[in-house]
Amino acid sequence: MSGAEQYGGPNPVFYGPTAITGGPNSVQNNYFTLRFPDPVETAAQQLGNVVLAQWRQEAALRGLRGPAPIPVRWCARPGGEFGDHPDLTPDAVEGNVADLPSFADAFRRLPQRRLVVLGGPGSGKTTLAVLLVVELLRRMREGDPVPVLLSIASWRPREDHLTEWLDRQLLREYPYLSLEVVRVLRRDRRILPVLDGLDELPAPERPVALDKLNALEDGTPLILTCRTEDYAEVIDSTEVLRSAAVVEAEPLTVEEASRYLLRSATPQQQERWRPLTRALTEDPSCPAAAVLTVPLMLWLCRTAYQRPTPGRHPGDLADQSCFPTPEAIESHLLDSLVPSVYPVGPLPPPQPGRKASGRWRREERNRDPERVSRWLGYLARHLEQRGRPDLAWWELGTTMQLVPRMLLTGLVTGVWVFLFAGTVDGIGSLLDDTGPPRGLTSRLAEALDLAVLDGLINGLPAFLAFALVYGIGFVLRGAALEPSRIRIRLAGRAAGAGARSGSEILARAGTGLAAGLAGGAGIGFLEAAGSALHSGHVGWYRVGLVGAVVYGAVFAVSGGLAAALMAWFEAPVTIASAPDPRDLLGMNRRTVFLQWLMFAPVLGGLVAIGIMPLSAVLDHNLWGVGVNWNVDFALRFGVLTAFGAGFGTMLSLTAWGQWTILARIWLPLTGRLPRATMTFLEDAHGRGVLRKVGAVYQFRHARLQQHFARTTGRRRSDATGGLSRARG
Repeated sequence: MSGAEQYGGPNPVFYGPTAITGGPNSVQNNYFTLRFPDPVETAAQQLGNVVLAQWRQEAALRGLRGPAPIPVRWCARPGGEFGDHPDLTPDAVEGNVADLPSFADAFRRLPQRRLVVLGGPGSGKTTLAVLLVVELLRRMREGDPVPVLLSIASWRPREDHLTEWLDRQLLREYPYLSLEVVRVLRRDRRILPVLDGLDELPAPERPVALDKLNALEDGTPLILTCRTEDYAEVIDSTEVLRSAAVVEAEPLTVEEASRYLLRSATPQQQERWRPLTRALTEDPSCPAAAVLTVPLMLWLCRTAYQRPTPGRHPGDLADQSCFPTPEAIESHLLDSLVPSVYPVGPLPPPQPGRKASGRWRREERNRDPERVSRWLGYLARHLEQRGRPDLAWWELGTTMQLVPRMLLTGLVTGVWVFLFAGTVDGIGSLLDDTGPPRGLTSRLAEALDLAVLDGLINGLPAFLAFALVYGIGFVLRGAALEPSRIRIRLAGRAAGAGARSGSEILARAGTGLAAGLAGGAGIGFLEAAGSALHSGHVGWYRVGLVGAVVYGAVFAVSGGLAAALMAWFEAPVTIASAPDPRDLLGMNRRTVFLQWLMFAPVLGGLVAIGIMPLSAVLDHNLWGVGVNWNVDFALRFGVLTAFGAGFGTMLSLTAWGQWTILARIWLPLTGRLPRATMTFLEDAHGRGVLRKVGAVYQFRHARLQQHFARTTGRRRSDATGGLSRARG
């Protein structure tokens, strides 16, 4: 007898999801239904909670969830212009951000739940995406897909299948998920991808991306944002997003802008805004009206004048004696952009289930707006000098004159060679037990003297050689070094393989030859000069002349051959289809270290054995000076060359090397860029100041770039968003 039977307890008998409970004497007591948790539904609900917390927090940080959101109107665009056949999207989606629940309901009624969001710069496409994600998650019911907002800029549709890219992005953003759970959610259509920024893909990739999105199985929900002009260009060469409703932002009216300014102010503060709102409605053609009907500028106006400040009033914007043109008002309002998107005060703590914030390390998050403005100003001036909008990480230092860049490249390389050669020779001297017995103090002193002397003998020629290498290379190319890749082809070089041309290989060989000649001759002469100064015998200078000839010849031939071989196995990266900036930087860094592993030993080996045939040709004598080369000396020279010259080549002949010297060392030291430059660029992208276009960044608006280029160094009187009254 079971325990339940012994004590007269219930005996549950299970029939599928239904249990019949029997009491004593087999009397049926009641019925109840057992429901076991659905693991897919549980995973979807958990992901929904994490995503909702993420974007609620982000919306608060961006100032998007005020009591009165900017009433941007999103109007349906019928088929024939940007949309598909009307019968495939029978329910029009349109509405106002001020009434987001109605907009979300209209989207949920779509048969395919597919939507394309279009608009110009600053029209609020990303804002709508964020707020729509939050609203859909608030209304999420059992069986609904989880909207997940992702930047599409890192997708390369020619290389990555969309589902594989989505899996990686979800695992990266929400590391608590497993790959199995992500695939199950995607398989059951429980993920609604909200892909922000089709226009941030490289132009050649956009039609391919749209083709891949159209290749998804029927019924896959999707939201896609893009600039209107870029979407129009894409659909000229491919199909529109099939079965998708299309909405486009409508310009604000002066009445809507005025109502927003009054509604977003508390009743006690509305009188401060009435002079401006009255001027807008009375003269819709005034400069202030032209500016404040752009959502970005309207938000900046509200943020800049949110707090009362003596002597500064919102109505000043309507004073045409102070602000005679829309450009003057824009410049004035853009002064508040940095304090608005880089607010002071601590950021919220990390959220459970999400990866750590990629903005700044915790102790660096509260950036001084003046310094941020200075950094953005340097980037803007850099682009103005180049005459291009593309902010490429490998070009960041090219605003400096060529000679300072040459000297800096040579200095960093020379310091490395000085330290490496001096350390190796100093340790070798300290461990040398030959010769008369010496005390520890004497051995340390001799080792230190030798370390400094040999460091200078090798470091100074390295400084000269690699400054020369960088300068010659830049003059021959006429541009900064671009990222490259290793091209392994031993059986010939087929057309279209991306290989360097013969002229490029010869130019690289000539550069290596010139650098080797300068470095070798310098080492030979300085080596003898050091001996002459130490001994006082001038005869050492003749030895130095011989050493300069011999070492120069060996290093020149070795450098030329190694440089040609390196160029032979190298191919440029197609920037138009390259991955996003950080991925391209990481890829080029790996390429550079692979090149060092491949070619530094070759260069060291050529130098180590190169003097042997030369010595035989000279019959071991030149101008009465013996030319001999023992194995130990050859090994030492080979190792020093592989590590010293190899490192110098990495810095002077690669895009990653120049990034390291300029963007990671020099520009931060001089205050023109922050220490974590790439993190700063990514953070500026996340805050809406920059946009990605493939492997490069751009300022979100051309007007923004012009503003920062012209106003760098201007003091901000109010770090929380206040502005000094414009003069002149």
